[in-house]
Amino acid sequence: MGTDIGIESGVSHLVCPVCGNHFRELGKGVGACPDCIRHRWSQSRIHCEAVHHESRRVFQLPLIPPRTLSGTECNICLHHCSTGMTEQGYCGVRHGHPDSFHVDGHLRARLSYYYDPIPTNCVADWVCAAGTGSGFPRYAHDPGTEVGFFNLAVYYEACNFNCLFCQNWSFRKTQLALPSWCTLDTLVAAVSPKTSCVCYFGGDPTPQLPYALAVSEKMLREHPDQLLRICWETNGSMHPELLRHMARLSFDTGGCIKVDIKAWSPHIHRAICGCDNRVVLENFATLARWTPLRPEPPLLVASTLMVPGYVEAEEISQIASFIARLNPEIPYTLLAFAPEFCLEDFPTTSCRQAEECLDAARKAGLRRVRVGNQHLLEARA
Repeated sequence: MGTDIGIESGVSHLVCPVCGNHFRELGKGVGACPDCIRHRWSQSRIHCEAVHHESRRVFQLPLIPPRTLSGTECNICLHHCSTGMTEQGYCGVRHGHPDSFHVDGHLRARLSYYYDPIPTNCVADWVCAAGTGSGFPRYAHDPGTEVGFFNLAVYYEACNFNCLFCQNWSFRKTQLALPSWCTLDTLVAAVSPKTSCVCYFGGDPTPQLPYALAVSEKMLREHPDQLLRICWETNGSMHPELLRHMARLSFDTGGCIKVDIKAWSPHIHRAICGCDNRVVLENFATLARWTPLRPEPPLLVASTLMVPGYVEAEEISQIASFIARLNPEIPYTLLAFAPEFCLEDFPTTSCRQAEECLDAARKAGLRRVRVGNQHLLEARA
């Protein structure tokens, strides 16, 4: 990690352990400065991985994806964990024992849920059917905002990433406690006549995706005449076959898939999320091929958290260019950062950073871009 060497006017001065240079106004939670991570990854890696390992050790999670030769292999996400009988997978949901492997995250899930009145605090609310009436009357009850209806918000208490900036990291505390499992029937019963959206988020739905897909199918079978959009907020790292199943459910119901592209540089992504981003980008490109088939409401929405110093205009420009090459009409939400989890000593996103990122995304060719969480923006130079 970087070392705090003093405070001047309330701003910490840190020394990067790789280059030895000071960098100001950034916390010490990533392990190395952004420049070294991009250009000196072989030297930066050990410092960044140490941060990740410590953040997982606190919650008794595997430090790395297990690779037991005789273990049971999981193909749900990019990690392809191979776990022994009593060994946890990287996400912490299941063990290699058959009783856990075939049930946990499949027939039952670690989750909580609540009813969120529409209009809701959703990454896609500015383009989705619930927030705008897009796709009315086939996919929306009203030509405008669906006032009087609810989103069944399903919070999955697990994740296969280890984002140092996680805004919803409290699920890790739940993982430490005695698990509280939710069956398929319990969640299906939570659908009320006024439910028009079911949104899966977390954590991330990916580690328990077989459950999420099965419960969605069951909801739709038991409510065949009800408008029930299936939506996802995800890191996009699931197996391609599972991704196609997700896309079909959302496509048919008027829902959307909101993929959080956390960084463009594979080294920045590994430094702040603990894993590579290749599968995420491949899956996003796959979903983009569906978008012309149902332009409204948009099936695919992208988002990125603007992390000061690490995910700024340079990263946003690359991400936006990638999206624009696929389809310039794909909506892109830039999210303001608030100090959380391992980056609790970081500053919030400044108005200037947000403006630079917004400008970079538009210059890259995207036509539908906005800044979300604007109440978090800090008026810094």
